[in-house]
Amino acid sequence: MMKKYRSLILLLFAGLVLTSCSGQSASPAPETKEEAGKSEDKEAASEGSGDNTEKAAAPEDPGWTDLTLLLEEESLSLPFAFEEITDTWSIDPETDGPAADTVLSPGERTTDNIPLISEAWDDMLVSAGFVNLSDSDLPLAECSVWSITMDATWAGEDGRPPLSLPGGLTWGAGGDGIKAALGEPSVEPFYSESMHYTSYSYDWKFVRDMEFVVYDEEGLTMFNLKTLDPAP
Repeated sequence: MMKKYRSLILLLFAGLVLTSCSGQSASPAPETKEEAGKSEDKEAASEGSGDNTEKAAAPEDPGWTDLTLLLEEESLSLPFAFEEITDTWSIDPETDGPAADTVLSPGERTTDNIPLISEAWDDMLVSAGFVNLSDSDLPLAECSVWSITMDATWAGEDGRPPLSLPGGLTWGAGGDGIKAALGEPSVEPFYSESMHYTSYSYDWKFVRDMEFVVYDEEGLTMFNLKTLDPAP
């Protein structure tokens, strides 16, 4: 019963996608060369005026978008070949979802909640999404991982695999540490009054995002990394 309850929490978390967007409006081009010259003079005067009231533009890449994590000393960048972690992790044969020998056509991807299991880390709740990035049909076990979710809430400190997330984060990190490493979240952090955790979400261009669940007492115990790039 506890396994089903825990799996339900993991599936709900893995299905949560929080995105934010930002945009800039383009200024119309000058209609004549004379107007263009005036515009350039204005810009030059503004740059030399020492006016610092405008904020600098946000960087195009916030620095975490390669979605690289270090899992049990294995460096993985999403999307990564599932074969890179099959020494420890396998697709749960008892899942109601696709089996390891399920065939995906080129470009096809699964949902992000395919359960993974590990004899070494039996108390971990882990799920993944798979995508076929090749030019031919492939069984699921030979495809790539586009999304990975790990929940160590019930595993205890000794039951969690060694981990380093973007920004050097690991199990037990607090909210302040997450923001110091990655900057402000893309949306306002969500706090659960009943479960006593805060969710921090980071999004980049609708195709790459991360989410971290931080409990008041235990710190970071759950995370999700996903990429839709290359887009389906």
